[in-house]
Amino acid sequence: MKKHLLRQITAAGITAVMAASALTTTAFADEPYDVYNYNYLGEAVPSQAGYLAERAVSGLDLGTTALKSPSDLYKDADDNFYIVDSGNNRILKVNSAFDEILLIMDTFIMPDGSTTTLKNPKGVYVSPDTGLIYIADNENSRALVVDANLKVQMEITKPTSTVYDQALTFLPQKILCDNAGNVYIVLNNTTKGAAMFDCDGEFIGYYGANAVAATAEVIANHFWNAIASEEEKKYRARSTPTAFDNFDIDVRKGFIYTSTSSGSTDTDIVKKVNPEGHNLFSYMSNFVWGDLFSTWYSGTSYKTKIVDIDIGDDGSINCLDSTTGRVFQYDEEASLLFIMGTIGEQVGAFSAGGVAAVETMGENCESVLVLDATKGTVTIFNQTVFGNIVHDATAKYNGGYYEEALEPWLEVLKRDGNYRRAYLGIASAYFNMGRYEDAMEYAKKADASGRYNRAFERWRSEFLKDNLTIILIALIVLIVAWQVIKRILKKRRAAALATATTELIPKAPEEE
Repeated sequence: MKKHLLRQITAAGITAVMAASALTTTAFADEPYDVYNYNYLGEAVPSQAGYLAERAVSGLDLGTTALKSPSDLYKDADDNFYIVDSGNNRILKVNSAFDEILLIMDTFIMPDGSTTTLKNPKGVYVSPDTGLIYIADNENSRALVVDANLKVQMEITKPTSTVYDQALTFLPQKILCDNAGNVYIVLNNTTKGAAMFDCDGEFIGYYGANAVAATAEVIANHFWNAIASEEEKKYRARSTPTAFDNFDIDVRKGFIYTSTSSGSTDTDIVKKVNPEGHNLFSYMSNFVWGDLFSTWYSGTSYKTKIVDIDIGDDGSINCLDSTTGRVFQYDEEASLLFIMGTIGEQVGAFSAGGVAAVETMGENCESVLVLDATKGTVTIFNQTVFGNIVHDATAKYNGGYYEEALEPWLEVLKRDGNYRRAYLGIASAYFNMGRYEDAMEYAKKADASGRYNRAFERWRSEFLKDNLTIILIALIVLIVAWQVIKRILKKRRAAALATATTELIPKAPEEE
């Protein structure tokens, strides 16, 4: 009887272990790719998933025809999404749940009452201030500004300004507008930056041009051009910047972020541009966007191509890499948070070179959506519990609430001991709380020498302040003791010298 009971208990235990193992396997099998991040050495290490792919939505799933070469995706202030279905010459307005088409935008009413259609549209933007819809109508060589009733409020065509090269065609690729109503249009045939128009459609100039990378070839060309004659300059190669090909605006602060996917250098891959056109990320010349090493994907060498960028409602920077099919999510200070996506056929994987756009939804960036132009689908990634904790801690930390961020950062480390950002956050929290030894410990684990040195300086100051009296007394005691010892040693040396001298003096002979 006892043996039978023991067998039952053993079998139940084995079953429980197998069930737990199966659950664990299922949890890790949710994504068709290895979830990783980078440690303080810059090494790719396994990590907890911040997002899981929930589903991929096609045009057929939405109750319409299949999407054909879609090129852009945008979320408005009401969490409705706009899909630029380029091959079908239309824009679809879809609800936030991605289960219903709210409007098919393929025919528009011109100011004179006539109708017009799109021809290979490439980009869309919806103003959070006015609700107006801005469309980059590529092969019609124009940009349209329309209202919710699809009535055209303004049509922007090729500028007649002498600043604009009249030999160039006007082919809008991407479009957005700022809170002052200025319109920015990315063109595919100029390296001068985005064409900028005022609220009335008048051409102002160019905005946010990339810098020329200071390579050895560029420096050499600059030198020879400086000393060459005017005739020789006509035949010499000129150094021109690489044009950026996508952008997004942080509606909270007004900064425009640009992404550049082409070019032979890594200069200005991602920029944060202020209203004056200056790149606020210019100090990050050695920063690597995307994978730190180009050998992680399939063990082969590759080059990251950031084809789209999205600024989340929480300020997060989401970069879409078409080479690997990955989204690299950073906080507003450009610290890497999560990596998701890959090349493949499963949900959460994309066609090689097929991803076209990335968009996010939620105040805490609860969802990330990726448009695959080749598959004609939108894949929805939803935030995990771990991802939510990281975003909560990051929001508090970047907001200057270091102490409030301590508990969520500690929770992050419980779930993922490789997550370097948590060590930095904890070190900052302890530093702000005056717990400098603890701050030194976590800064050391993060290999953050600057933070460690600051914490050490504060700890040293506090130590000296709290123990100055004791240190002075001990110092005085040591000085007095040293003086006493010196005198004792001096007396001993004098006595020893006197004794030695007496022994060396010969004695007089005794008288008989």
